[in-house]
Amino acid sequence: MNFQTRCEQYLQDLHRTQANPDATPELSLFPHLQTFLEEITRNYFSRGTITFTQEPRRIDQIGRPDFIARDELLPLGYIETEAYGRDLNNLTGHAATQNTRFIENLDNFILTNFVEFRLYTDGQLRSTANVEDSSENLERLLERFLSAGRVQIGTSEALAKHLARRTRELQIQIETTLTDENSQIYSMFSAFKEHLLATLTPDDFADMYAQTLAYGLFAARCILPNGTNFSRHTAAATLPKSNPFLIQLFHHVDSPTLEKNVTYILDDIEILLQNVSKETLRTAFSFQTHLEDPVIHFYETFLAEYDPQRRVDRGVYYTPPQVISYIVRSVDSLLKTELNRPDGLADDSTLILDPATGTGGFLLAVLDHIREYIITRYGTGDWNQYVNAELVKRLFGFELLVAPYTIAHLKLGLFLQEQGWQATERLGIYLTNTLEEPVERTERLALAEFISDEANAAVSVKRDEPLLVILGNPPYPRDSANPSRVGRRLTFIGRLIEDYKQIDGQPLNDRNLKGLQADYVKFIRWAQWRISKNGEGVLGYIVNNSFLDGPMFRGMRKSLLDSFNKIYHLNLHGSSRRTEAVPPDQDNENVFDIQQGVSILLCVKKCNNSTPATVHYADIWGSREERYRTLSETDVQSTEWEVLFPTQPKYLFVPQETGYSAEYESGWEVNNIFDINSVGVATARDRFTIHPSAEEVRETVTDFVSISANEARERYSLPRDTRDWQVHLAQADIRNHPDIEQHIQSIQYRPYDTRWTYYTGRSRGFHCTPRDAIMSHLLTENFALCVCPIVTSPTWQHVLITNKITEKCYVSNRASESGYVFPLYLYPNPEVLEVATERLLNFKPAFLTAFSETLQLPQTAPFNLPEGISPEEILGYIYAILHSPIYRKRYYEFLKYDFPRIPFPQDIEYFRKLAALGQNLINWHLLKDVQGPPRHRFEGEGDAVVSKVRYAGGHVWINATQHFTDVPEVVWNYEIGSYQVCEKWLRDRKGSPLSHAEVRQYCAILVAIAETLQIMAEIDRCVKF
Repeated sequence: MNFQTRCEQYLQDLHRTQANPDATPELSLFPHLQTFLEEITRNYFSRGTITFTQEPRRIDQIGRPDFIARDELLPLGYIETEAYGRDLNNLTGHAATQNTRFIENLDNFILTNFVEFRLYTDGQLRSTANVEDSSENLERLLERFLSAGRVQIGTSEALAKHLARRTRELQIQIETTLTDENSQIYSMFSAFKEHLLATLTPDDFADMYAQTLAYGLFAARCILPNGTNFSRHTAAATLPKSNPFLIQLFHHVDSPTLEKNVTYILDDIEILLQNVSKETLRTAFSFQTHLEDPVIHFYETFLAEYDPQRRVDRGVYYTPPQVISYIVRSVDSLLKTELNRPDGLADDSTLILDPATGTGGFLLAVLDHIREYIITRYGTGDWNQYVNAELVKRLFGFELLVAPYTIAHLKLGLFLQEQGWQATERLGIYLTNTLEEPVERTERLALAEFISDEANAAVSVKRDEPLLVILGNPPYPRDSANPSRVGRRLTFIGRLIEDYKQIDGQPLNDRNLKGLQADYVKFIRWAQWRISKNGEGVLGYIVNNSFLDGPMFRGMRKSLLDSFNKIYHLNLHGSSRRTEAVPPDQDNENVFDIQQGVSILLCVKKCNNSTPATVHYADIWGSREERYRTLSETDVQSTEWEVLFPTQPKYLFVPQETGYSAEYESGWEVNNIFDINSVGVATARDRFTIHPSAEEVRETVTDFVSISANEARERYSLPRDTRDWQVHLAQADIRNHPDIEQHIQSIQYRPYDTRWTYYTGRSRGFHCTPRDAIMSHLLTENFALCVCPIVTSPTWQHVLITNKITEKCYVSNRASESGYVFPLYLYPNPEVLEVATERLLNFKPAFLTAFSETLQLPQTAPFNLPEGISPEEILGYIYAILHSPIYRKRYYEFLKYDFPRIPFPQDIEYFRKLAALGQNLINWHLLKDVQGPPRHRFEGEGDAVVSKVRYAGGHVWINATQHFTDVPEVVWNYEIGSYQVCEKWLRDRKGSPLSHAEVRQYCAILVAIAETLQIMAEIDRCVKF
């Protein structure tokens, strides 16, 4: 029987079965397809060792392909079937998702509807054939499928990409298996969650476990250069004794009870690694220079293919070698000069820890530095003996995530083996949570006792070893994976962080101390605790540089001053979140691919020395390459340092102009002038909750509560729920406040930009944090000052008046520059809007007393105001002071760190003059009584759609043909907070036509800004500082 005849017989079999009314369009045809494939493989391609195994389906899993082609039990390729005759071009839902995944992740894959066959290799469509049309095409397709299974890998880049694709499929299969709480993998997940990371999610576990299995197999393959006897079943026996945890893990991987949808892809990885040449491994993972890190370059390529977003998220795994080199050489120097260790890092009694090891970059650099020192000083012969007898037992690392932990073991193991290490003892890199209390756990899970064993083995290092050096690159996320509280109970690291919440024996009164919960802060505190426990030591980190001058970190800075004798800050800058004062002709590139600026922190604590710390500070500016070059060529001894003298109350770790300090400090902080305040409204979903008109709000909320949570999420493109904003809670909030007209409120959204929202005042409802304790007072007639206490901009213009509920980015949307709202009046019962006569003043009694005494005026009922002075006048005076360009420039160094201070007036005449100017400003900023002939016109033919905003020829253009006329450049450039007002207002309407009312409003804004500039100049002619 020739091939064409066999194809015809196959079609007849399909048609006969399909004619049976009880037949299914897919499962009933499996036997015919399996028999057909096996017969033609055996009879026409002479491949008798190949079998086609039908994989049983599970409804609760995404699933494996329907058939696996195996050659002597090892995977050769995969086949997925769809219903008989189904259009493969128009797959939808689960079928489309699953097959897209198979095409992307499986090297050799056939998709078929039993009649049409499509062959994909390496994610690309290579061939199609229809058995009804041409048996020759099908013959060629199957021949290609049967010969494409064994991928030959010639480069490390190709290996990384092929490994990544299989790991991606493995991750998906693990995640779906976790839906079965009786599975072996679910038990493993529970063990990791119990002993390592309480916040671990199934998705994160699937990711790290898939990477661990893939890299564990990869590590075992690296031990066997020829690939002899390599398989997942022999991995545990192959892995070196230096990593007992991974050995135990792979004993479980070899278990016959491991889920089949996981083992099939592990078998595929096994085949891949078997086909890697010895030469590829040798050239790819040979350490040739101290700046090379071949394993991490391999991992970077892997992550880019496996999951590009995770590569971005985990960019901090890879610390530039120049940064590591500076820190390692500086720590070595400080050991010699400050702690009397002549051999520095090579000193036999110096124990070294990286508490956030990642992929082991710092420990590798330490090893290389010690190697160069020993060989230079004592010779290569002594080095080989030193490695096995002295070195390894002094190095420790802690890592929480299994994938980088595995890579760190692989990296250091490969390097040490090149140096003659015998690998007879474990490396001191432990899978453990550094920030967890160092207490041994007695409970042991039957399936995964090796996980608790690993964590317990790290306890003695955390608690007892005399660690002299702590160095590394702690995690950067502000949202820590290590909570300071579990319920009401402080955790171990939470108790340590409490020390940062006080200063000079007094608690910080800041309401927002969230920055102290960042992981990098906790790692600094942990190292400080550990070195203090030891009595002496050196700390070397690269960290987020926010703590150098952030107000909430002043207790942290004072604590570090009290703990250490010398502190060095090498500020590498590079922030894209704050506008820094970059020197002329310099760049400000970050040394990482992250937004947050960074600095190198070096701290020295001497034994029995209570001398207050000396603080040294230096900057590095320039391009990334320029910074790398500087870091490579200098260390702590050759860096040009400026000595700082941090003082109360901020204890800043950056240089500061202090010439006007006493003068400025004599004023009253606005948070001590007003009784209550809060940050503005945080919606968490601006695009959904805030609209240009009341009608749009009405339509949105009416529809939103009429559909299911899932429908709402899809219809309004809502992101994943968070703790403080969830779709069903937002719907419940509206249903619990059904009077729509009462709750539709205007909101100050951006400068001169009033929008509309649905305001109930309930937290974690339609709005994330509505700040009702303050905003309820703005639902009726009132004024409020909005000001930013922390400013990262190079100039200060962070104040604006408001008379409505106010969004927190009203003045600025830069990180850390949230606006705080200070109402002028308070309403005892804000819901009863008519009783305006019962309102109270929001001024503190102490302020009113001091203000009256300064003006030598008696206080009068009912508010104890200075005689003859109104609350609006006091607000106007404050507003005028804050709009003085002289004030803003003179006191900028102080304004950027806290709420502004207001100097008291010298006399009543001075007060009234400034108060009048301030009240005039308030009216212009609220666009009250804007009268007079129009100064600007809207010219040009067109549809008034805002498309390309620009300033040219003295006009503001909104598109190619239409513009606002006669706009001075100084008006166009005017800024409030982080916004260039004239540009921002138009850009926020991009794609929409300007209505007649909006055209008139924009003309009024241009006039208001011009008037503001004139009034500010007049204020400067009046002020006396």
